[in-house]
Amino acid sequence: MSISSSLSAGVVGLASHATRLATISDNIANSQTPGYKRVEANFHSMVVTSGGGTYTAGGVRTTTQRYIDQESAITTTSNSTDLAVSGRGFLPVAQATEVLAGSETPQMFLTTTGSFRTDANGYLRTASGQILLGWPANLDGSIPNYPRATSEALEPVRINVNQFSGEPTTRIELGINLPATETEAGSLGDPLTQSIEYYDNLGRAETLEFTFTPVLPATGTSNQWSLEIADSADPGTIIGQY
Repeated sequence: MSISSSLSAGVVGLASHATRLATISDNIANSQTPGYKRVEANFHSMVVTSGGGTYTAGGVRTTTQRYIDQESAITTTSNSTDLAVSGRGFLPVAQATEVLAGSETPQMFLTTTGSFRTDANGYLRTASGQILLGWPANLDGSIPNYPRATSEALEPVRINVNQFSGEPTTRIELGINLPATETEAGSLGDPLTQSIEYYDNLGRAETLEFTFTPVLPATGTSNQWSLEIADSADPGTIIGQY
Protein backbone atom coordinates (compact mmCIF):
# COMPACT_ATOMS: atom_id res chain seq x y z
CA MET A 1 0.00 0.00 0.00
CA SER A 2 1.46 3.33 -1.01
CA ILE A 3 1.71 6.18 1.48
CA SER A 4 -0.45 8.42 -0.73
CA SER A 5 -3.28 5.88 -0.85
CA SER A 6 -3.21 5.39 2.92
CA LEU A 7 -3.33 9.15 3.48
CA SER A 8 -6.18 9.49 0.98
CA ALA A 9 -8.13 6.73 2.70
CA GLY A 10 -7.72 8.52 6.03
CA VAL A 11 -8.92 11.82 4.57
CA VAL A 12 -11.92 10.14 2.95
CA GLY A 13 -12.73 8.42 6.24
CA LEU A 14 -12.67 11.72 8.14
CA ALA A 15 -14.85 13.35 5.49
CA SER A 16 -17.32 10.45 5.69
CA HIS A 17 -17.59 10.74 9.46
CA ALA A 18 -18.06 14.50 9.06
CA THR A 19 -21.01 13.81 6.77
CA ARG A 20 -22.44 11.40 9.33
CA LEU A 21 -22.08 13.97 12.12
CA ALA A 22 -23.68 16.60 9.87
CA THR A 23 -26.79 14.44 9.34
CA ILE A 24 -27.05 13.75 13.08
CA SER A 25 -26.73 17.46 13.83
CA ASP A 26 -29.40 18.28 11.25
CA ASN A 27 -31.81 15.74 12.75
CA ILE A 28 -31.26 17.02 16.28
CA ALA A 29 -31.51 20.69 15.31
CA ASN A 30 -34.77 20.07 13.42
CA SER A 31 -36.38 17.62 15.85
CA GLN A 32 -39.14 20.16 16.53
CA THR A 33 -39.23 21.75 13.07
CA PRO A 34 -42.71 21.25 11.55
CA GLY A 35 -42.59 19.13 8.41
CA TYR A 36 -38.93 18.11 8.73
CA LYS A 37 -38.01 14.72 7.22
CA ARG A 38 -35.20 12.77 8.90
CA VAL A 39 -31.98 12.19 6.92
CA GLU A 40 -29.55 9.29 7.39
CA ALA A 41 -25.98 8.69 6.17
CA ASN A 42 -24.86 5.28 4.89
CA PHE A 43 -21.28 4.04 4.46
CA HIS A 44 -20.10 1.95 1.48
CA SER A 45 -16.65 0.41 1.12
CA MET A 46 -14.62 1.26 -1.96
CA VAL A 47 -13.06 -1.74 -3.73
CA VAL A 48 -10.12 -0.99 -5.98
CA THR A 49 -7.85 -3.19 -8.09
CA SER A 50 -4.56 -4.18 -6.47
CA GLY A 51 -1.65 -5.71 -8.34
CA GLY A 52 2.04 -6.26 -8.31
CA GLY A 53 1.99 -7.46 -4.76
CA THR A 54 0.79 -4.13 -3.43
CA TYR A 55 -2.50 -3.12 -1.90
CA THR A 56 -4.18 0.21 -2.63
CA ALA A 57 -6.57 1.62 -0.05
CA GLY A 58 -9.95 2.51 -1.47
CA GLY A 59 -11.42 4.23 1.55
CA VAL A 60 -15.16 4.64 2.06
CA ARG A 61 -18.01 6.34 0.25
CA THR A 62 -20.92 8.08 2.00
CA THR A 63 -24.46 8.53 0.67
CA THR A 64 -27.32 10.32 2.37
CA GLN A 65 -30.99 9.42 2.23
CA ARG A 66 -33.95 11.53 3.35
CA TYR A 67 -37.02 9.59 4.51
CA ILE A 68 -39.64 11.58 2.64
CA ASP A 69 -42.28 8.84 3.10
CA GLN A 70 -42.23 9.04 6.91
CA GLU A 71 -44.59 11.20 8.91
CA SER A 72 -43.17 14.43 10.28
CA ALA A 73 -44.15 16.64 13.17
CA ILE A 74 -46.83 19.22 12.42
CA THR A 75 -48.29 21.90 14.66
CA THR A 76 -51.61 23.71 14.89
CA THR A 77 -51.74 27.38 13.92
CA SER A 78 -54.40 30.07 14.01
CA ASN A 79 -54.01 30.88 10.31
CA SER A 80 -56.48 29.03 8.10
CA THR A 81 -54.15 29.11 5.06
CA ASP A 82 -51.16 27.40 6.74
CA LEU A 83 -50.51 24.03 5.09
CA ALA A 84 -48.44 20.96 6.01
CA VAL A 85 -47.86 17.45 4.65
CA SER A 86 -47.24 14.89 7.40
CA GLY A 87 -46.77 11.78 5.24
CA ARG A 88 -45.69 11.16 1.64
CA GLY A 89 -45.67 14.12 -0.69
CA PHE A 90 -44.70 17.76 -0.87
CA LEU A 91 -46.24 21.14 -1.58
CA PRO A 92 -45.12 22.68 -4.90
CA VAL A 93 -44.03 26.33 -4.71
CA ALA A 94 -42.25 28.80 -7.01
CA GLN A 95 -40.48 32.10 -6.55
CA ALA A 96 -42.91 35.01 -6.65
CA THR A 97 -40.54 37.00 -8.87
CA GLU A 98 -40.85 34.40 -11.64
CA VAL A 99 -44.62 34.01 -11.31
CA LEU A 100 -45.38 37.74 -11.25
CA ALA A 101 -43.01 38.29 -14.18
CA GLY A 102 -45.29 36.09 -16.29
CA SER A 103 -43.03 33.07 -16.67
CA GLU A 104 -45.01 30.17 -18.16
CA THR A 105 -42.69 27.54 -16.63
CA PRO A 106 -41.36 28.89 -13.31
CA GLN A 107 -38.84 26.74 -11.49
CA MET A 108 -40.68 24.51 -9.05
CA PHE A 109 -39.51 23.83 -5.50
CA LEU A 110 -40.89 21.33 -2.98
CA THR A 111 -41.65 21.93 0.70
CA THR A 112 -43.49 20.00 3.40
CA THR A 113 -44.90 23.05 5.21
CA GLY A 114 -45.84 26.59 4.33
CA SER A 115 -47.17 29.56 6.26
CA PHE A 116 -49.10 31.13 3.41
CA ARG A 117 -50.73 34.57 3.38
CA THR A 118 -52.60 36.34 0.60
CA ASP A 119 -50.70 39.23 -0.95
CA ALA A 120 -52.17 42.33 -2.61
CA ASN A 121 -53.01 40.28 -5.74
CA GLY A 122 -54.60 37.40 -3.82
CA TYR A 123 -51.74 34.91 -4.31
CA LEU A 124 -50.91 32.56 -1.44
CA ARG A 125 -47.25 33.23 -0.67
CA THR A 126 -44.77 32.74 2.16
CA ALA A 127 -42.73 35.39 3.93
CA SER A 128 -39.68 34.28 1.90
CA GLY A 129 -41.46 35.06 -1.40
CA GLN A 130 -42.61 31.60 -2.54
CA ILE A 131 -46.05 31.22 -4.14
CA LEU A 132 -48.11 28.04 -3.74
CA LEU A 133 -48.80 26.09 -6.95
CA GLY A 134 -51.74 23.80 -7.68
CA TRP A 135 -53.91 22.24 -10.36
CA PRO A 136 -56.91 24.36 -11.40
CA ALA A 137 -60.24 22.79 -10.46
CA ASN A 138 -63.43 22.56 -12.49
CA LEU A 139 -66.46 24.68 -11.63
CA ASP A 140 -67.96 21.78 -9.67
CA GLY A 141 -64.81 21.48 -7.54
CA SER A 142 -63.45 18.30 -9.17
CA ILE A 143 -59.80 18.07 -10.24
CA PRO A 144 -59.12 16.95 -13.84
CA ASN A 145 -56.70 14.10 -14.44
CA TYR A 146 -53.55 16.12 -15.07
CA PRO A 147 -50.27 14.29 -15.84
CA ARG A 148 -48.27 13.74 -12.65
CA ALA A 149 -44.90 13.53 -14.45
CA THR A 150 -44.79 17.22 -15.39
CA SER A 151 -45.38 20.57 -13.70
CA GLU A 152 -46.74 22.31 -16.80
CA ALA A 153 -50.37 22.17 -15.58
CA LEU A 154 -49.57 23.76 -12.21
CA GLU A 155 -50.80 27.30 -11.67
CA PRO A 156 -50.27 29.76 -8.80
CA VAL A 157 -53.04 29.46 -6.21
CA ARG A 158 -54.98 32.72 -6.09
CA ILE A 159 -57.83 33.67 -3.76
CA ASN A 160 -60.37 36.37 -4.50
CA VAL A 161 -59.72 38.49 -1.43
CA ASN A 162 -62.96 40.46 -1.80
CA GLN A 163 -65.09 37.31 -1.64
CA PHE A 164 -63.29 34.96 0.72
CA SER A 165 -61.00 36.93 3.01
CA GLY A 166 -62.61 38.18 6.20
CA GLU A 167 -61.35 40.76 8.64
CA PRO A 168 -61.84 39.30 12.12
CA THR A 169 -63.07 41.43 15.00
CA THR A 170 -60.15 42.15 17.31
CA ARG A 171 -61.67 44.63 19.77
CA ILE A 172 -65.11 45.25 21.28
CA GLU A 173 -66.04 48.22 23.45
CA LEU A 174 -69.18 48.00 25.57
CA GLY A 175 -70.77 50.81 27.56
CA ILE A 176 -73.58 49.76 29.91
CA ASN A 177 -75.66 51.84 32.34
CA LEU A 178 -77.30 49.37 34.71
CA PRO A 179 -80.16 50.51 36.98
CA ALA A 180 -79.21 50.63 40.65
CA THR A 181 -82.83 49.99 41.64
CA GLU A 182 -82.49 46.39 40.43
CA THR A 183 -79.87 45.73 43.13
CA GLU A 184 -82.14 46.82 46.02
CA ALA A 185 -83.18 44.31 48.66
CA GLY A 186 -86.50 42.71 47.72
CA SER A 187 -86.07 43.26 43.94
CA LEU A 188 -86.97 40.47 41.53
CA GLY A 189 -83.32 39.94 40.52
CA ASP A 190 -84.14 39.33 36.86
CA PRO A 191 -81.00 39.28 34.65
CA LEU A 192 -80.49 41.81 31.89
CA THR A 193 -78.97 40.72 28.55
CA GLN A 194 -77.09 42.50 25.79
CA SER A 195 -75.97 40.93 22.48
CA ILE A 196 -73.03 42.09 20.36
CA GLU A 197 -72.21 40.77 16.91
CA TYR A 198 -68.60 40.07 15.83
CA TYR A 199 -66.84 38.41 12.86
CA ASP A 200 -64.32 35.55 12.87
CA ASN A 201 -61.31 35.21 10.56
CA LEU A 202 -63.48 33.59 7.84
CA GLY A 203 -65.95 36.49 7.83
CA ARG A 204 -68.72 34.57 9.62
CA ALA A 205 -70.94 36.56 11.95
CA GLU A 206 -71.14 35.32 15.53
CA THR A 207 -72.74 36.77 18.67
CA LEU A 208 -71.52 37.42 22.19
CA GLU A 209 -74.31 37.30 24.77
CA PHE A 210 -73.68 39.37 27.91
CA THR A 211 -75.89 38.47 30.88
CA PHE A 212 -75.93 40.85 33.87
CA THR A 213 -77.45 39.47 37.08
CA PRO A 214 -78.02 41.82 40.04
CA VAL A 215 -76.48 40.93 43.40
CA LEU A 216 -79.29 41.31 45.96
CA PRO A 217 -78.30 42.27 49.52
CA ALA A 218 -80.24 41.50 52.67
CA THR A 219 -80.91 45.20 53.18
CA GLY A 220 -80.25 48.38 51.24
CA THR A 221 -78.71 48.53 47.77
CA SER A 222 -75.59 46.62 46.68
CA ASN A 223 -74.94 48.35 43.33
CA GLN A 224 -73.24 45.13 42.25
CA TRP A 225 -73.84 42.88 39.24
CA SER A 226 -72.40 39.54 38.11
CA LEU A 227 -71.57 39.02 34.44
CA GLU A 228 -71.54 35.93 32.23
CA ILE A 229 -70.46 35.92 28.57
CA ALA A 230 -71.59 33.25 26.11
CA ASP A 231 -70.43 32.79 22.51
CA SER A 232 -72.70 31.55 19.73
CA ALA A 233 -69.66 29.85 18.17
CA ASP A 234 -69.58 27.49 21.17
CA PRO A 235 -73.21 27.10 22.32
CA GLY A 236 -73.81 26.18 25.94
CA THR A 237 -70.34 27.25 27.11
CA ILE A 238 -69.67 30.27 29.31
CA ILE A 239 -66.45 31.85 28.00
CA GLY A 240 -66.26 34.59 30.65
CA GLN A 241 -67.57 35.10 34.16
CA TYR A 242 -67.06 38.11 36.44
